[in-house]
Amino acid sequence: MRLLFFVLLIFSFDVQSKIPEPGYGLPELASEARIKELNSKKRAKVMTPSVQRKMQRVLEALDEAGILEQEQALLKKEKKDKEAEAKDKEIAKAIANGQKELDDLKTRLASLQSYDRSMYYYYAAYYNLAYQDKISEAMNNYVKLVAEKDTAEKLRINAYYVLAQLYLSESNYQSGLDYLLRWFKNTAEVNPDGYVLLGQAYYLLADKESTKSKVLASYQKAYNNMVEAKRLADEKQIRFRENWYSLLLASMGELDLKNEQVPVYEEILELYPKKKYFVNLAGLYNDLDRQRDYTALLKTAYTKQLLDKKGEFQSLAQMLVSSGNPYWAAEVILTGMTSVPGLRVVDQECMMSKVLDDDGNLKTDNKGIAIEELVCTDIYGPAFVKAGSPDALDPKATPVLIEDKQNLTILAGALRAAQERKAAIDVFEKLTKVTNDGEAFIAMGNLYYQEDEIEKAIEAINKGLKKGNLKNPGFAQLTLGQALFELQRFNEARDVFTKASASKKDSVKKSARAWLKYTDNEQERVKNLNIRRESIS
Repeated sequence: MRLLFFVLLIFSFDVQSKIPEPGYGLPELASEARIKELNSKKRAKVMTPSVQRKMQRVLEALDEAGILEQEQALLKKEKKDKEAEAKDKEIAKAIANGQKELDDLKTRLASLQSYDRSMYYYYAAYYNLAYQDKISEAMNNYVKLVAEKDTAEKLRINAYYVLAQLYLSESNYQSGLDYLLRWFKNTAEVNPDGYVLLGQAYYLLADKESTKSKVLASYQKAYNNMVEAKRLADEKQIRFRENWYSLLLASMGELDLKNEQVPVYEEILELYPKKKYFVNLAGLYNDLDRQRDYTALLKTAYTKQLLDKKGEFQSLAQMLVSSGNPYWAAEVILTGMTSVPGLRVVDQECMMSKVLDDDGNLKTDNKGIAIEELVCTDIYGPAFVKAGSPDALDPKATPVLIEDKQNLTILAGALRAAQERKAAIDVFEKLTKVTNDGEAFIAMGNLYYQEDEIEKAIEAINKGLKKGNLKNPGFAQLTLGQALFELQRFNEARDVFTKASASKKDSVKKSARAWLKYTDNEQERVKNLNIRRESIS
């Protein structure tokens, strides 16, 4: 049966509450006696011969329609739209043949046995839902099916569940709830889907309640059923679906269970790494003042290619630097400057697939069995790719970050902290062209000095001092003086240290005076050494 999709409406309700009692709102399950009764082998009822012949033709029509739909799906997959569209007429013809048999039975329903009528209602409901979108008529068929005394119990129980789905889809929440509770009370084996549907029913019913206490009660019931669905899914090793997580989180949100939401969001991000869950969890970490977790979340968001805003890249990079991960911080900024969202092959999925002939029909072997062949499909995952590359989602997309003062400053600082001095120098050089002060030149000079490229250090620092607007010119003068000292340009070094000794900062002034004294002593020592060398020669 085709799936029915429900629109999950989220209603806000500001309420403070504690976690509900675990058993509150959970359904009554089938008793052991009822389960034993359902599992006992009973003599199967049979249809009368005339009805059985009719139903056989109904089933043959459904089988034919099913094969045609498979062929149509394969044609669509192969982009053969005209051939696929032509299958619509064949499918409609097959369905019409089956519907004719049902219509013939409908004229004499009153004279049929109860079991025969139940089978008619079952297939009539199927046709109305799957091929005619007649939901109200299908509901009427199912209601009559469960009312028949000779309906097979498993068929009746299944009808309870389908009726619950249909009533909920028609916004008749109370009736949907009633049928669903009947299903729980009679089914031999419950599943996570049932608890999710019950949780959805209570969640939607909350909007119809007249008092705040009833609204709260409905949300509590919704939450408990979603928790039970999660427990059962984990127990049976069933993957918890994304829309199930959404309903669980929505019910928790209505109950203001922020701390309890955190592990659920962390789990859903691993399974369904979407930006909206990242944003919601970030908001929770912020509300709960969990900054370390916020940084870890940003790291996860980056590795899963969820960052798409300037501030997100910058925040992550700055936090990584402050937490001792400057190399990664530099990578984040470089990615933001050069890459865009894209897709890359991350895996491959292979499966057996049916084969079509040139006419668009299923190929079969000499026994009439459909021929299958192994077909492998690349699985793509999100990735940051170079702007303009074939892997980019948008070929015209541009990187989130531009090479402006703010981003280059973060990048240069990260590279410097990571001891990537040469790379940092290149970035500081770019900064000299977009800033109005000499700080970038001074930084270049310090890095050149650390790399023992003294001449370049002197040149860069001089440019920085000349450009001006420095926060601490005295520190720059100290480095310049030391560089000149290294080259034994003592007189120039003395002049620079003298200027630095006039600094307003006591630490600079003290260091400059010490270097002046040291420079004088070294200059005298070198002078005496040269005199000795000359006398020896």
